[in-house]
Amino acid sequence: MVVRQGGVTVVGGGGGELGTAVVRRLAASGRRVVIPTRHPGRAAPLEGVTEIECDLDDAESVARLRIDVEAMGPWDGMVSASGGYAGGRAHEIDDAVVEGQIAANLLGPWRLARAAAASMVAGGTGGRIVIVASQAAMAVARGQAAYQVSKAAVLKLSQVMAAELQGHGITVNAVLPGTMDTPANRESMPKANRSSWVSTDSVAAVIEWLLSDAATAVTGASIPAG
Repeated sequence: MVVRQGGVTVVGGGGGELGTAVVRRLAASGRRVVIPTRHPGRAAPLEGVTEIECDLDDAESVARLRIDVEAMGPWDGMVSASGGYAGGRAHEIDDAVVEGQIAANLLGPWRLARAAAASMVAGGTGGRIVIVASQAAMAVARGQAAYQVSKAAVLKLSQVMAAELQGHGITVNAVLPGTMDTPANRESMPKANRSSWVSTDSVAAVIEWLLSDAATAVTGASIPAG
């Protein structure tokens, strides 16, 4: 992977299971990584990794994050690995659950991608944006209405941004994991057949490649992982 001197990659959701795998890979490859987090200091420190206090639910907080990142160097890459899951059928689900899923799976990633894109356009040197959606964005299943709709929306966001930013040398791609093998998923689905589950490190490897110079020609893609 070619890393631009002084460039910074921001990983939203960098404290989660997938985000942690992404951060470890990027740090090991020599990238400078920023994790926006509501609670700095909780994660074990890694060389080249900086935590900055930021609430992705707050547009002003994300705007301040952009300024803080630019003070460190050019914003080269952004990964949105944040999100959440809540079940419920479309005709039964409460507004609060719908709004929570849209906030977690669409609005937070949108704010972060917007800040990254604005910084990259202003810098004039291009960049890489990777948004983690889900294979649920392409499927139809009972009992996941708000989750599937919000993930489909963030997938569409990645496609729209790819078209809008192509002339600026900025690639925007989506990664669509299947069920990931995490402690939370093992606990919530103890009887599931895990043979088809994908490791977070395998998904992180796809994300790392999309951030690399090897993926310069790839934009607007929706890449299944697992």
